[in-house]
Amino acid sequence: MAEALTAAEVFSPGEYIRDELSARGWTEKEFAGILGRPVQAVSEILNGRKQIVPETAVAIGEAFGTSAEVWMNLQSSFNLHLAKSNRPAVTDVHRRSRLRSRVPVAELRRRGWLPDTDDIDALESATLRLLGVDDLGAQPSYAIAARRSNEDAELTPQQVAWLARVKRLGETKNVPSYDSEATSALANDLVHRLHGPTELSDVANWLAACGIVLVNLLPLKSSKMDGATMFLDNGTPVIGLSSRHDRMDGYVFTLLHEMAHLLLGHIDEFGITIDEDIDSQGELTGREREANDVAASWILPADALLPPGRPTLGAIIPYAGRYRVHPCFIIGRIQRERKDWSLLRRQIPRVRPFVTVER
Repeated sequence: MAEALTAAEVFSPGEYIRDELSARGWTEKEFAGILGRPVQAVSEILNGRKQIVPETAVAIGEAFGTSAEVWMNLQSSFNLHLAKSNRPAVTDVHRRSRLRSRVPVAELRRRGWLPDTDDIDALESATLRLLGVDDLGAQPSYAIAARRSNEDAELTPQQVAWLARVKRLGETKNVPSYDSEATSALANDLVHRLHGPTELSDVANWLAACGIVLVNLLPLKSSKMDGATMFLDNGTPVIGLSSRHDRMDGYVFTLLHEMAHLLLGHIDEFGITIDEDIDSQGELTGREREANDVAASWILPADALLPPGRPTLGAIIPYAGRYRVHPCFIIGRIQRERKDWSLLRRQIPRVRPFVTVER
């Protein structure tokens, strides 16, 4: 893009009026008489001490045979030049705008992630600490794989802030060294341990025994973030879950999806790696599809028998017993396969009453 050009010197409208008077051989007094204005007022305009107002611009235009807009534009350009020349290169307006393009400041203040102040220095410092960067233009350094609704879009400020908060909270928890074999065993057995929503309170301890930190963090508005897996600087994996839809089957599926990312080695060593492989039909492909397939297989076999039609809870319970899972997982599978989201939805337990949720 071509570099914008800036005039080396900007003149007041009075300088241009002087040129016109010289070209016509008019004196200031004669010009004042033509305009019907006091000589002192015209002299102040010529010397840049008085601004041209619309009525005067109309009169000057009539005197010189030009439009009034010529003189109003000259005055506006000169005023703008003066305003810019008296401001620093980076103003508080720039800083406030840049900060709000990076994170949703108002919401983070309400959540207590940033201090409740309008002090730009304090807000910038707190945001840098939250993101773990030295400059607001820098990307956070952690590697990440995430499950979200808008995989085909860039990370939003809400998503960046949510991920950073997950990492900050993860850093406050201590777990033993990561054990991939124990993680694999847990992933295969997880749904069989969950006889009801009350067992969800044990999930964090089960993961901790594998060397994984679990952070349940409420989503930010419009973040469309379900979960994420990242590594802390010391190599500890952290799984963040938003419980965005607050239903047991979706929460557990997202957890298993993140565990699949971890076990499949989808989290790169450097940078932010969001899976955005979407094929032309809008179906998931690549890493996301692979993680989805593995997570689904840990819940129910791909060829699992399901009750026909639109079954009742009574018809579903025997199938749940057959596969040793809570009925909500059978209901969830049927809802997805048959695109019937209203089926027994009240029979799917909520999550948030049974887990420790951060804000």
